[in-house]
Amino acid sequence: MILPGTSGWSYEDWKGVWYPPDISRARMLDYYASVFDAAEINATYYRIPGRKSAEGMVRTAAGRLRFAVKAPGDLTHKLRIDESTLLAWRRFLEPFTDNDCLGAVLLQFPQRFHFTARSARYLQAVFRRIGELPAVVELRHGSWDADNANDLLRELKASRALVDQPGLQGLSKSGAENAVGSIGYVRFHGRNDASWYSEGDGSERYTYQYSEDELQEWVPTIQSLDNEQTPTFVFFNNHPKGYAPDNAETLAGMLGLTLRGGGYSDLFRI
Repeated sequence: MILPGTSGWSYEDWKGVWYPPDISRARMLDYYASVFDAAEINATYYRIPGRKSAEGMVRTAAGRLRFAVKAPGDLTHKLRIDESTLLAWRRFLEPFTDNDCLGAVLLQFPQRFHFTARSARYLQAVFRRIGELPAVVELRHGSWDADNANDLLRELKASRALVDQPGLQGLSKSGAENAVGSIGYVRFHGRNDASWYSEGDGSERYTYQYSEDELQEWVPTIQSLDNEQTPTFVFFNNHPKGYAPDNAETLAGMLGLTLRGGGYSDLFRI
């Protein structure tokens, strides 16, 4: 039940690196689903596509993928519970739930979201509205590395994402001790200490290729999350230059997993 994949799949700079060079954007998801078993949808953080977009993803995946869908940024970064936004997000989720391919919804909170009484009340308010969804919470600030913070997540019946990120002061240290909830979830963001706080679109922050030694560090933790009842998702967010799918394939091999196929880059491997 360990399902590796990437955070998004529609990237132009994957052409000729992981995708065939002439692939159209419309064909990318089908190609991606010929290799991986899970995909994380990040677009819903920025804006919520219409229901037809979700129906198209489900139709293209044709039962091959379990999806994780990110919560809108209004909810996690602006800390605003807007009922119309939640309604639009739920409507987008319906095709995935109706076709039994929604693996999780991801609430990714920024580093500035610290563990305080006010933050705890906000999470409680959020979960009163989405509590029945298979929710995973990503908490990047180190103040959440506390037993009482994890106790709060257990009370909310939330799962917690483990995060590989730079070892900078103030960031959470995500080890197996912070694995809370029934859904295993690991996100790889890269370890670019120098550019982690860079401005712009984040491409410098996430342009990072993991070495085999760095991936091997995570194998015991990921294996400890594995169970037969619920999936364990492992997503790579280091998407620039096609590093994410390449690292996902490498880690899958380390975990003894068999993917359905290999990316375009495999054609050039000996």
